[in-house]
Amino acid sequence: MDAPQEGSRFNPVRVIRESTNVVKSKIADTGKKISEVDSEIVIKSVRRSPVIVKRAMLDSSISDLITKVPVITVILCLTVTALLGRHSGILDCRDGFEYDFCDEEGALNVNGDMAVYLPQGSDVQKDIEDVEQNWTTNVMVIYVESERQGVDQLPILKQIDKVESALNTVRDDRGEEDYVIYVLSVSTVIKEVNSSGGRVVKAFFSGLAEGTGSDEFSQQVNELVDEQSNIIGDYSIPDEQERVDQILGEMPQNALDKLVRDVGKNQNETAGYWNRAVIIIGISSDLDRDNDGKDDITISEIIENTQGTIDQISSENNWICLDDNGNEVDPESDNADEYCDGTELGLKMTLTGPVPLTNAITEKSFQLFWEVFPVGVVIVAFGLFLFHCDLLQTGRIRWVQGVKTLIISGLPTLCSVWITLGFIGYTDYEVTMTVIIVGPIVLALGVSYGLHITNRYAEAKGSPREKMSEAISSTGRAVLLSALTTIIGFISLVFVPMKPIQTIGYALSGGIVVVYLMTMLMVPNLTMMLDLKKPSHPPPKVFQGAVGVPIKWTRVTLAVFIMAMVMSAGYNRPNVEENIDLLKMAPAGVDAVDKMGIYSDEFNAGQPGFLLIDSDLYADPDPIPEAGAQKDPFSNLKGIEQLETKCNSVDNTTAVSIVFLMKAIGVGVNVSGAPINEAIPDEFGPIKDVAELIFDREQTGNLSFWSALNYLDLQDTGGVQSQNFLIYVFYESMTLEMRELFIAPSYDRSLIYIDMPFMDVQSTTLAVDEVNRYADEEMDGAVTSSTLIGVASITIEVNNLIVNSQWQSLGFALLFTVVTLALVFRDVRYALLTTLPVGFTVMMQWLAMDGLDVDLSLITVMIGSILVGVGVDFSIHIANRIKEQGGTIEAIQTACASTGLSLFEATTVTAGGLTCAYLIPIEAIKPFITVIILLLLVAAISALILLPAIFTAMIKANLGLTGGVSTMVKTAGLRRAIARDEADAIDAAIILGSTEDAW
Repeated sequence: MDAPQEGSRFNPVRVIRESTNVVKSKIADTGKKISEVDSEIVIKSVRRSPVIVKRAMLDSSISDLITKVPVITVILCLTVTALLGRHSGILDCRDGFEYDFCDEEGALNVNGDMAVYLPQGSDVQKDIEDVEQNWTTNVMVIYVESERQGVDQLPILKQIDKVESALNTVRDDRGEEDYVIYVLSVSTVIKEVNSSGGRVVKAFFSGLAEGTGSDEFSQQVNELVDEQSNIIGDYSIPDEQERVDQILGEMPQNALDKLVRDVGKNQNETAGYWNRAVIIIGISSDLDRDNDGKDDITISEIIENTQGTIDQISSENNWICLDDNGNEVDPESDNADEYCDGTELGLKMTLTGPVPLTNAITEKSFQLFWEVFPVGVVIVAFGLFLFHCDLLQTGRIRWVQGVKTLIISGLPTLCSVWITLGFIGYTDYEVTMTVIIVGPIVLALGVSYGLHITNRYAEAKGSPREKMSEAISSTGRAVLLSALTTIIGFISLVFVPMKPIQTIGYALSGGIVVVYLMTMLMVPNLTMMLDLKKPSHPPPKVFQGAVGVPIKWTRVTLAVFIMAMVMSAGYNRPNVEENIDLLKMAPAGVDAVDKMGIYSDEFNAGQPGFLLIDSDLYADPDPIPEAGAQKDPFSNLKGIEQLETKCNSVDNTTAVSIVFLMKAIGVGVNVSGAPINEAIPDEFGPIKDVAELIFDREQTGNLSFWSALNYLDLQDTGGVQSQNFLIYVFYESMTLEMRELFIAPSYDRSLIYIDMPFMDVQSTTLAVDEVNRYADEEMDGAVTSSTLIGVASITIEVNNLIVNSQWQSLGFALLFTVVTLALVFRDVRYALLTTLPVGFTVMMQWLAMDGLDVDLSLITVMIGSILVGVGVDFSIHIANRIKEQGGTIEAIQTACASTGLSLFEATTVTAGGLTCAYLIPIEAIKPFITVIILLLLVAAISALILLPAIFTAMIKANLGLTGGVSTMVKTAGLRRAIARDEADAIDAAIILGSTEDAW
């Protein structure tokens, strides 16, 4: 090989030198050109630039402005979607979607609490706030199942005690350290009674010291009691089953019913022992301990920690059989021998109750939504492709045409759903479970808007820009009118005085606004970029034949529709019951939700409530009170006991108060009372009387505090002060946690806890009314009671609201729809006629709901307003076609035939998009979707058959729809446009131009 020449070798120095020379040359040339620029011309150009831009804007049509930079516009829309979309909840962690980038905390601020449905300032809301001044309404329930032995047996009680001790690490701290204010269960009651002896002694001498001033003696007794706690009893589960049986045997039945039950494996069967129990836990509502304005721990974390504690204790103490994956194994299954050794306790605990139920609704709803929403997207995409690939029209598939239409109409709608939900998440606006329906509805309705423009574009002639200009000028206002009327239907929901439904109104209305904006920005640009070409096809014969029926048989058609409407309003409407069931609004398959239903059935509980008692329950231990200062708390306690007894007589109602503990705790202790009585001065007779009751068990036996108080009540006036002292001893002998569960620290307020199972509203109303009737009656002592406060009262209040507010929202929707159409048509009568099919569809909801056995609930109450928003769109299409073509019978036939396939497509695609909601395992959503889909079909039929029948009847009766094109144009206020020969303006002012335009 020849050696390379000298000059061909790579020389870095030479390359750098040559590059430097080139740069210098460029700089010199640029400087020369700059020096030749006339500065005055530059300044003049800069000054004129706003004018030039303004002229360009004025000379440009809306279409020109929208499609100026198609690629950039589409990219900007997608960028906005991506930025807001991450706040929509699509990246929330859920089953099957647990990647490193997913968000553990939900993006949307969902509140599942029933109380949020109450209007601000309602009496029920004020009552709840009144209770929360002294007590928490945040309650969790641990549902205990023991299949091998009773929950009252020592091995099970010990396990329950372990769970309670692990959760309530610091008793009597009012939740300051562990966020647990109280724990109530069969275990806590046993521990309370077992330890009461020592505390009774301490309380007695504490009262003696306060009444006599002998503090030193009281301190010595306290030390002695602490030393002999193993004899007197301490706060623990006793080691002897006999002692446990004794304590439970002395408990009132209503207290036992609240805490333990005998439930067999099959319905109407018993196990022969208490195999079910509950641990009721009150959670602090103050989670911000450092006062920084942010909760130190969330309710979700408390629930997670509680469940983790239960699982850990279960694993450590061999409660149940577990397989290698940690799943429970049935001891009676075929593979039980592989995992079970027979030593398992057969114990299971499940966290449920109002707080976990609310949390399940809060956290699971949107996780489930994003799991099923892709199914709706696929269904809508399939529907769009099917109707626009020419398969139905020609029998052949145009793949490119179908895919282009799918992208053009589907992508903006999909972006709209993400933007709508993303904006809600970004603003942290509080929503409820019902906002789930926003996605499917916006998806289902939004795709039709893009089809307005793409169909007109496909029919137009010329360059892509010219065709788009014609499409936007002729259908842009059509899309706007469709959006406006839909928004009116949705925004009417804000008249319902319940914030969650108002939120749905705002969300759906906002979603349609976003759909409109994204349609106008993306569809024209995507259409031009893809250069969609679609051939026109004649209307299918089936629709031509269907239209002939109302024209030929006008009176019969009207009679049939009127009869159906009268039947629905007169017969079916009274049969539709109002019913609110919180469990049906919760996602099924979640342990907290499923077990709540079982707890409701087995314990007649689940709807916790309270009677707030105003009564002075303070007991003065002074044996010689000042004249006129003597209190009589026992008479007030008797009044509370009377009300509690009456409430327990109400069907499906369990009531407990402080009195149940007085009946459960024995007054006597294992200490000799003779020397104590001798040490008490004679002038302190009331104290001597109480000392005999407490310390002389041979005389009193195992008398309860309540029985002892009744015994003292047989005495004369001196017995009142003895009762005061004994009640003081009782109060002081209780743990702070247990006492303040029933009585406020000021002793002037008390609670009677009322439990009811989840029932229909009618049964709940009967029970609540009876409880309220008893609460309003006179009782012994100075006792006044509130009406029932809690879940049941909220349910009734909300139920009354949905009945009254439904008509308000419907009236607003129909009224403003008529007003909007009247402004567009410039003809009130024509607007009324166009709205009549919508009114018919709304009236038919009663027939649909009664026929399908669907109750009026927090979700189905929105059906009417949603139908107005959706159904009026169908009528507008046909009404404007008829108006556009002259208002004759021939125009009616042509307009309906050409629009029939479009309505069929809209109904099918909308219904298909909504069907994805069936996959959401929330029972209340399914009947709502069924009724909506059925009434969508009714809306399409009424627009296609009822509206032509109405117009035909008017024409045949010469009542104003005759006169040809000129009369119709005059009615629409368009004569000036024709005079100026602005034919395109007519297209823009009304809805649809060509008779071949598909919706």
